[in-house]
Amino acid sequence: MQSQNLKYKNVDGSLKALENWMCFSIELGGYLKQLSQPIKIYISVPSNLLFSYFFVFGAVDYDFKNPSTEALLDQYLNLKKGQRILYKTGDDWVAHSVIEVSHQPNSDTRAILVKDRLDSINYIPETRWFNYVRIHDDDITTVRNTRLVRNVYNIIDNEKLKKFYSEEKLQLLMMQNTPQTYVYANKKEWKDFLDVIKLNLDGDSFQLSELLFDGSESTFKNLAFIEQNRSVTIPKEAIAIFVGSSRALRKMDDFDEHKCVFIIDQYDSNEKFEDLQFKIEQDFLMSQSHSVNKEILEYMDGKHVEIPKGVEIFAWLS
Repeated sequence: MQSQNLKYKNVDGSLKALENWMCFSIELGGYLKQLSQPIKIYISVPSNLLFSYFFVFGAVDYDFKNPSTEALLDQYLNLKKGQRILYKTGDDWVAHSVIEVSHQPNSDTRAILVKDRLDSINYIPETRWFNYVRIHDDDITTVRNTRLVRNVYNIIDNEKLKKFYSEEKLQLLMMQNTPQTYVYANKKEWKDFLDVIKLNLDGDSFQLSELLFDGSESTFKNLAFIEQNRSVTIPKEAIAIFVGSSRALRKMDDFDEHKCVFIIDQYDSNEKFEDLQFKIEQDFLMSQSHSVNKEILEYMDGKHVEIPKGVEIFAWLS
C-alpha cells in the first residue's frame, strides 16, 4: 500500500491524510525489508510504541506484496527431520513429521518423505508442494505421529486481505506460514493498544490488527514476538524490531547477522538510553562499520517523504 494513499481515522471519526512521521515509519519498514544485507537502524522518536506499529505495518505490507516462490521452495528443500508440515488430503489438513527431502523411488522427482497414518513412509512429490504442503512448525523434534489439524486458517478466504493483495500472493504466504517480522516489546501492551490504529485505503477501512497474525488465534503466522527468556532462531531474511533501549541492550547481540531496528523512546531512562548509544558507538568502531544514512535519505527523497523533525536516526552496516 502506498503510504500517500492511506488515511487514518481521527478521534472524532474523520479521515485524515497520514502524518509525516507515519509515512516515514511505513516507508522505513518497507525499505529495510527489501535489503539483503544485515543493516542496523537506530531511531529515536517521541513515542516508540506508536512508531513501531506503523513500522511493522510497512514491513508486513511488504511481505504481503512480495512473497517469493524461490524462498518457499528453498524452505521445502531444507526441511529437517522432525519438522512438522501440514499435508492436505481431501478436505483435511494432517500434521506430519518430515523424515527427509529426497526423491520418489526410481525417479528424479523430488519429494518430501513423511511418516503417514499407517506408520509407513509417504512420498509427497514436488508437483504437490505449493498447493498441498504448508510449513507448520520450525522446531526440530523427534518424528511424531500424524495428527488431524482442525480449523486450519485459509487467508485466501479473508475478504479484507483479498481487497489489498492478490490470491496468488496470499497462497504463497499461507504455504510458507513463517513469520518474517519479529517484535521484541512488552507483548501484552503492544497487542492491547494495537486496535488504536484505524486506517482507510480508497474507502476500505481496516484495523492494523487485521493484517497481523501471530499464531495465537489461528494457524497462520506472519508476525512473531521475541520472548525475554527464550532463544529464537529467525530466518535469514527476517527483521528483528526492538521497542525500547532495555530490550535492545538485552538481546541485540543475538541478532548480529540479521536486519534490526532499534526504536527508542526519547523519554526513556537516561541510563539505558546512554548505555545503548555507547554500545552502538563501540560496535560501530570495533567492527569497522560504515554509515548508510545517505542511502536512506535518498530512498525517502524518491518516495517524497521527509524525516520528521525531532527524530534521530543512524543506520550502519558492518
